[in-house]
Amino acid sequence: MQAKEYTIGRTKVVLPPDHALDRYQAKWQRYDRALGEIARLVWQKYPGSAAVDIGANVGDSAALINSYYDMPTLCIEGGAEYLPFLRENARRIGAHIAVETVFVGDSTSANVYALQSTEAGTAKLVAGTDEKGGITVKRLDELLAGVPGFARPRLLKIDTDGFDFQIIMSSAALLADLKPVLYYEYAPFEQPNGVADGLSSFQSLLESGYRHFIVYDNFGHYLIHLGAEHVAQFIDLNAFLCSNRRNGVAVPYLDICAMVAEDRDLFEALRAFELAPFFGEPSGGGVPPV
Repeated sequence: MQAKEYTIGRTKVVLPPDHALDRYQAKWQRYDRALGEIARLVWQKYPGSAAVDIGANVGDSAALINSYYDMPTLCIEGGAEYLPFLRENARRIGAHIAVETVFVGDSTSANVYALQSTEAGTAKLVAGTDEKGGITVKRLDELLAGVPGFARPRLLKIDTDGFDFQIIMSSAALLADLKPVLYYEYAPFEQPNGVADGLSSFQSLLESGYRHFIVYDNFGHYLIHLGAEHVAQFIDLNAFLCSNRRNGVAVPYLDICAMVAEDRDLFEALRAFELAPFFGEPSGGGVPPV
């Protein structure tokens, strides 16, 4: 297994030689870092809670989730080429990391998928056929019900290169019940109906009780916070992404942290953390209130 080592949080992980994470973080210092702070806040409010990482890739997000605490983390990854790295990194992070080799999605759909590698060293599902060895998917509720210790996670991360919306909408009842802090990639151009599905998934989250949204650009910069009353502003953000794609891409996608009403304290703490470098610490009265 050819590999390069790279430190994430408290763990020195191994990455495939063509994996782009180290190069991206050298260029954009906030790239793919917010999840570590989110996990810290979740653990401090819900000590002993578990996390689920859908689209775990090589385990880099699991290492980030465990930057501060040993948070039991279920890594879900169906791409066979990444499993040797994921299993090794799970071993390095600790015995509290579990691995499931499956793709998550809407198992009731008639669609069949195939796996396609990307230039960034990751992989994504694309349309496939049974004749070409298509890949089937499993619903999240079905999966969690069969994995001891992960039935009620407090943190859910989704990064599946365009299937995040399908997972959110097919898991609406589960999300309404569990109310986990959700961190997902908002990439509306990976699938043919991505923009419409992205808006529908946001509405699905509102219907599942989510009320607070922290939005980052794809480089990891804090962009804006939204509430349930800000659907029009969310549509504006989609127009912003569409304009980027049509007129010259600067920001191709977003990352969103969504929280239910009961986790308003986590939302306020995360927002204060993101604003503090520019407006001062919360104790100093510099961070503007919501």
